[in-house]
Amino acid sequence: METHPGKQMFIDDFFIESLTGARRVLNHPDKVTVDAPLHTITPDKPWESTTPGGAVHYDENNRIFRMYYPGVNSHVCVIESVDGIHWERPNLGLVDFDGSRNNNIVNWPGDCPVIGSLLWDPRETDETYRWKRMHHFPLKGVWQALYSEDGYNWHHRPPGPHNDQKQFFGFGSPAETFGGTMDPDTPYVTYCQRGSSRRTRVLGRRESQDFVNWSRMRTVIDQDLDDPPGTEFYAAGHDMANRTDGGLHIIILDAYSTDLAEPYAIEGAENYWGGAGGPSVIPARIDGIVNPQLTVSRDTISWKRYREPFFHRGDPGSWDWGSIYCSGPILHDDKLLFFYNGVNLTHNRRNAQLTYEDKSTSAKGLAVLRPDGYVSVEAESYAPGVLTTHRFRQESGGTVTVNADADAGELRYEVLEDTGAPIPGFTAAECDPIRADSRDAPLTWRGGAGWPGLSEERQALYPNLQKEEFYIKLRFHISPGTKLYSLTLDPPEVTMWHVKVKGRID
Repeated sequence: METHPGKQMFIDDFFIESLTGARRVLNHPDKVTVDAPLHTITPDKPWESTTPGGAVHYDENNRIFRMYYPGVNSHVCVIESVDGIHWERPNLGLVDFDGSRNNNIVNWPGDCPVIGSLLWDPRETDETYRWKRMHHFPLKGVWQALYSEDGYNWHHRPPGPHNDQKQFFGFGSPAETFGGTMDPDTPYVTYCQRGSSRRTRVLGRRESQDFVNWSRMRTVIDQDLDDPPGTEFYAAGHDMANRTDGGLHIIILDAYSTDLAEPYAIEGAENYWGGAGGPSVIPARIDGIVNPQLTVSRDTISWKRYREPFFHRGDPGSWDWGSIYCSGPILHDDKLLFFYNGVNLTHNRRNAQLTYEDKSTSAKGLAVLRPDGYVSVEAESYAPGVLTTHRFRQESGGTVTVNADADAGELRYEVLEDTGAPIPGFTAAECDPIRADSRDAPLTWRGGAGWPGLSEERQALYPNLQKEEFYIKLRFHISPGTKLYSLTLDPPEVTMWHVKVKGRID
């Protein structure tokens, strides 16, 4: 399921034939919550038990953000926002509390805790099942799945084989839940931490055709030679509907930098855990920091990672210094929003020399980025850099728009035959240069938009080729100060072979 057909970003090499004097630059989202976290809701109502701080869910039809959080007596509450910054309690009128229904308590099965994976499903055709939820940890030996039409009234799925599925969370899952095949085009996918044979944390992947019955788990991201020693992977913010954006699956990977000096057998455990005792100490590293990494894939199996932090933790002493656990991107009001949980201390507080009784604080943060702004192609030095795309079908012609910031520079472009020869009338000298910041600037030559259709003269040179067998490519001349983020081809089908691959560009 592609959200923007025809779009090509330059995060990976898929649409880049060559870069000369140009480089890719990872761009960092701007943190809205630098000095303090989002002020969501103070839990001062008698039916509330904790501050809202769980995952943020986005209703794309109504353009509303939601957070679910625990209340007293197994109740579940919800808060909502129209901008992701200012939050309020909706008066749902669904559940009686102390003789009144004037509250934000959702109609939630009492035997099911709020913790779990929840999805507003863009794929669903039956509104009865628009909202979906699965419970990671079996409750009293039973795995649970719920559904809702409005996200307020929730129901259990009828009992079935899905109730007998093994533990969903990865690190403690039994061995029989690992392995199996993988389908890149599965409607639903989830990524979570699982344990390796080395007792380290790696990223596992599960898939489903119905969001109820799930496959076994396969490892898709593990430490490699480009990672510093001690790197592990905690989780990933992702789209459980397994959609692509410009052909890319985009996740924000929680890269866990463990403390290599931490001994397996902790000396003076009573000082480490304090009087609270704490859980049993296992031979695995349990302290360190977590940073988000931009990670992309064309098939959900092979991944490209940018190893530097996608955006940075706060300064020492700040509310999000210790770790950042980031969600996947949400497109809203021409911005990409990244909600994250920031923690003031390291994963297990050992580096801060605190005891187990000392509490870390976690709060909700927000960072924003321009659409497609993950990675830009820029000139390496004072001379213009050159990006040449891979070839695509010429056919009857079409239009190209680019997401580029040329406010401090210039972007020129030309159309080439697949041999590399410029097409007359569509050279860099004849283009209308872009000298502004635009999300969708059209490529034009002397006022005419788009690439040309196949000429009779060119087709006559190769009479044995069909029309769809002629290819062209684009070349961009990127002056210093210019950032090129993406391009979009219309019609989008020109980037695909005629082998039908359902649901994705292959």
